[in-house]
Amino acid sequence: MTTATRTDTGTLRALLEAPGPFASVYFDREIRPQRTEEAGARWRELASRLAGEGADAATVDALTSRVLDSLPGTGVLAAFAAGGEVRYAAELPGAPRGDVAEFSPVPHLLPLLEWRQDHPAHVVAVVDRTGADLLLFAEGSTEPVRRTVTGPDDEIVRSPGLAQMRFQHRAEDSWEHNATAVAQALDAALSEVSAGLLLLAGDVRARQYVTKHLPARVRREVTVGHVGGSRGPGGPADDATRTVAEASRAGHARTAELLRRLEHELGPGGHAVEGVHATLDALAVGRVGTLTVTDDPNDRRTAWFGDSPTELAQRRDELPPDGGGEPHEGRLADVAVRAALLTGADVRVLEPGTPRTPAQGTGGICRYT
Repeated sequence: MTTATRTDTGTLRALLEAPGPFASVYFDREIRPQRTEEAGARWRELASRLAGEGADAATVDALTSRVLDSLPGTGVLAAFAAGGEVRYAAELPGAPRGDVAEFSPVPHLLPLLEWRQDHPAHVVAVVDRTGADLLLFAEGSTEPVRRTVTGPDDEIVRSPGLAQMRFQHRAEDSWEHNATAVAQALDAALSEVSAGLLLLAGDVRARQYVTKHLPARVRREVTVGHVGGSRGPGGPADDATRTVAEASRAGHARTAELLRRLEHELGPGGHAVEGVHATLDALAVGRVGTLTVTDDPNDRRTAWFGDSPTELAQRRDELPPDGGGEPHEGRLADVAVRAALLTGADVRVLEPGTPRTPAQGTGGICRYT
């Protein structure tokens, strides 16, 4: 069972490849010990709902143990169980989103994916004139990999006999060398986690030097922002709240840019599709590179899928007749997400009413026409 904030695509694919049906749960945890009993009552209502939808007792019992063991706690617990076993669980820090419990042939991953895209890959660098402390966040992770960069030059301390101008030149030369080392380390760190966001904190002058020495690739492809914080003996004292807000803002900007591109690619000769039928057809041949899908709790549309990732259609009679295994019916958005992740496509989840949402709430940018 996976815990904490591991939400990488490989882990989600392994879940989708496991046999179902699945009980999918998003539970708003309660941090106050005196309210644990009330949280337990909320869970019992959800457990009853799952049983009413056909979940077997062993699966509900496994989820009950996982949920109650997580109390008291903060954020949302996302858990997915099948065959009497919790197959995957993730603790998602952040504001409560409302309890969800569903029993279906396919896991309900949309809320998890939406949370993940609000936590894009990014690097925080808390710098001073001698080096930097780096925090590397992979996409969907709230636990960073920590690195320390020490510049090649020691900090220059002015001696009584050193003229001011000479001291200034020596100091600035030292800061330049150290900033160059930090900038090179940042280039490698950004590539390591495929980050498009760099947040700089610390000494203002040091930030200026680091920015100056960032490689052209970083300046061209990466958004650079600033947050509060400073280096200290115990490591970086970064402004965590501001960092989370900046990362979320970058995630929303990425969604907006993707939708602008999709709208453009819908033109003649473009590489995009929209609407249910065209999108499912593209998923069924592995054409989709990025799927956009709306997470609307009131959307009850369904689609059918088989064992193969590309075996899906809006109606059962549209499935290939030679498909292996018994086909299953699931919520349309969940079936589309399953096909996208299992064929190596990215997924972008949209809130209802998002500007430039493709027709019928779903669309995709394709790998080829």
